[in-house]
Amino acid sequence: MNALLAALMVFLFYGLYYSAVYIYHEQSGLNDKFLRSVMTTVELHESGLMVDKRGLSSVEVTPFFTQKKTLKVYKDVGEWQVIFGELHAKKRLGGGLTYSIEERGLYLNGDVRNPFYLHSAVLEGGKNTDSSHPNGAMNQLEKLEDGNVAELFFSLRTLKSPEQVLELLSDYDVRATNMAVYAGELKEFKLGNYSSSSAGHTIPHLTLRPRVMFDDNHFLSAWHTFFSLEAGISDDVQQLIADVEWMTNNIKYNGADDDKHRLAYLKKNGVQVYGATVTGPVRELEKLKEESEFWGFRLGRIEVWNWS
Repeated sequence: MNALLAALMVFLFYGLYYSAVYIYHEQSGLNDKFLRSVMTTVELHESGLMVDKRGLSSVEVTPFFTQKKTLKVYKDVGEWQVIFGELHAKKRLGGGLTYSIEERGLYLNGDVRNPFYLHSAVLEGGKNTDSSHPNGAMNQLEKLEDGNVAELFFSLRTLKSPEQVLELLSDYDVRATNMAVYAGELKEFKLGNYSSSSAGHTIPHLTLRPRVMFDDNHFLSAWHTFFSLEAGISDDVQQLIADVEWMTNNIKYNGADDDKHRLAYLKKNGVQVYGATVTGPVRELEKLKEESEFWGFRLGRIEVWNWS
């Protein structure tokens, strides 16, 4: 009986302690800050991956103050929100934010996490006059029937402002979902991990996304799905700089030092991009090969028609 009473007391005290830990994290806003950290860090560093913002109701908190959350990540293909995989995020007390993405790929080695090329001419201050580019994606598009929508990545021959990219796309029935930002990665400072080939450099980069907004208590207040030339893109650009500043000031994560260099470069030089992701009907995507500034096309997900 004494042993049973002792076990019940331990269980009761554990329950009270765990409840107090969870309530503290909820009431103090630590869980909302954690979710903001996850969404911002993932969406600004992964090319075109968006975090499902409908499943933010609860965060798992362990008795040792570790916060955990599992969320779906998706891509916009046409007007579908196609599940790409599952995000597992974790933050220990006093430690940094870490995450992993378990891909739900249709094919072995089928998805490319960084599909953009930074041409050497950008680093050398010249213009890329090479008229050739990888055209496998266009060959694939030609063979697709009209009743499909798809995701297409392309790189730019020269650095451009986000507005200039949207201007080039304005003649086509497509939508831009994100853009690859150049922030001096191989010119102002050296990254520890990048690759080079005849097609150009593949580097980790910041991603310009349609803006996602939080209030002062880290609560998600609004988010946008596509860029709009009519509404303007200056708010999205300003939000990117604000997000990077907030990340580097408030979160410990792998790559924070690189992002501090990126932030300094963007504040000094402004936001320019070297690639973009678009989606739309396959016949419209196929027309993008007519733009001389676009090269390095890579085809992403393909879905049946869903476009208005």
